[in-house]
Order: sequence, then structure tokens, then C-alpha cells
Amino acid sequence: MSGLARLRALAPVPLRQLASRVLPLPSRLQRQSVSDVRSLALQPCVWLHVYWLTLEAQAGPSASFIVLGDEVMRLDCLGAGNGHMHLNLRQVRGYREGGAARLYFREQTWNGQIERACFELENNLPYALATNRARNIRATRLTAAELGRAAAFARVEMLSLVDARRQPDATSAGANPVQQSTTATDDTLQQANRC
Repeated sequence: MSGLARLRALAPVPLRQLASRVLPLPSRLQRQSVSDVRSLALQPCVWLHVYWLTLEAQAGPSASFIVLGDEVMRLDCLGAGNGHMHLNLRQVRGYREGGAARLYFREQTWNGQIERACFELENNLPYALATNRARNIRATRLTAAELGRAAAFARVEMLSLVDARRQPDATSAGANPVQQSTTATDDTLQQANRC
């Protein structure tokens, strides 16, 4: 745990809740548990990042929908009993004492959870935007075409990440399993973080 993370953990709950309103969350995309990041810019400062997440005994494709540097929706497809989503992570950061700030998926397989994640992006992302505390995020509007594009991108990229794990020959040989995907580079991540 970093020094800043330790300091945050020592702060009393009301102070952490206050800090969550003003301090940005550290980017999940820079962590060692994240690999194979693929990004899609839908509007200026509106990004969808799809990546492979490995946590202790769980692993699977995940997606983070970020508006103006704030993670509005995170979708973790981690297999049986572990698939879940988070909404407006910055504002629920202090909620951890009462339970996990997660909404669990009923679907038990990677493929089922990926379809659920795409449904959430296409149908419930506007709700996540509308309930965010930040006025400029609430004002963000996505067209039906942009929502459909985000869901389609997530589906293709998440399935390709799963396929790459099922076919270790393709990844060990250095082949890119999805030729037309946009793979996030350091420049892409810096551009997304500038918002």
C-alpha cells in the first residue's frame, strides 16, 4: 500500500467522505493488476477503457467509463459469483464500511457477464451520469448511437481478451487477437487523464 493510500485509510470516515468529493481517485489503469488496455474516445474527455483485470484468485475482462477524469461506471466480469459493477466510484468511495459498493451480476460466465456489461453501458449509463454529484458530469449527454458504439466496442474487446486467455498460443507468440481495436498507449492514457 502506498504512503498516500495508508494516510487515506487512517483518516476518519467523515474526512474520507469529504476528501472523496474533491480528490481524484487514483487511476485503475496504472495498476499492476491491469493489462491489455484498449480505449475508445466517444467525446472529448469521455472515454471507455476495456482491459484485463487480475485480482488474487479472480481474473477477467473489465471496463471503465470515464467522464472528465471521473469513473462513472466500472464493469468487472470476473466469472462465477464475482461479476459486478460500480456506479459513480468517486462519490461512493467512503461507503465501504456498510458493505461493498457493488451491484452483482446474476450471470455466472464470462460471456454472460460481458453481455450484461454491454446492456448496462447501453441502457443504464445515462442513469449513472444523471446521478453523479458533479454538475458537469450530469450535463454530459450521449446519443443512442454513442451508447451503442460503446457497447459494441466493449463486447468485441472483452470477448477478444477472453479468447486470448483461452488461446495462450496467440498471446505468447505476440499476436494481437483483435486487429482493428484501439490499444491504449501511454499517450492515450495521458490524454484521458488531462480531462
